[in-house]
Amino acid sequence: MRKAVVGLVLAVAATIGAAKVAFELTTNTNTGPVNEAWAQGTAEFRAWNNVRWTAWVINGEFVQIPEDTARWHRHSSPSIDFVDWDGVPVQAKVDGDAFLLAEHGNWNGHVEHSEAIRYRDWDGIRQLRTVAQLSR
Repeated sequence: MRKAVVGLVLAVAATIGAAKVAFELTTNTNTGPVNEAWAQGTAEFRAWNNVRWTAWVINGEFVQIPEDTARWHRHSSPSIDFVDWDGVPVQAKVDGDAFLLAEHGNWNGHVEHSEAIRYRDWDGIRQLRTVAQLSR
């Protein structure tokens, strides 16, 4: 009886271990945890002209989708224009694992290197995203 229980416990443990290994090998986790919500992998922001956009990063560039697809279209761009926590228009570019930020898109002026963008979402709520969070 004791051998049967030990054998059963070992069989269950081996099955669980094999399932975990199979899951890890077949799941792309390059964009963060597998159970990460889709919304955490995007930035829903308002552009300088108050248009609502959703963006994420692929291969060092932003992919952007507008809420209003009748006037705007999905596209890739090296930068996004958003409103920061203080209401200042900022343009961001991906720089490796961080961002380059220029107020009002003035790349000849002060350019800030930042680990995250601090923006206001569609509802005006302060949000923060890193390149790692936005990368797919």
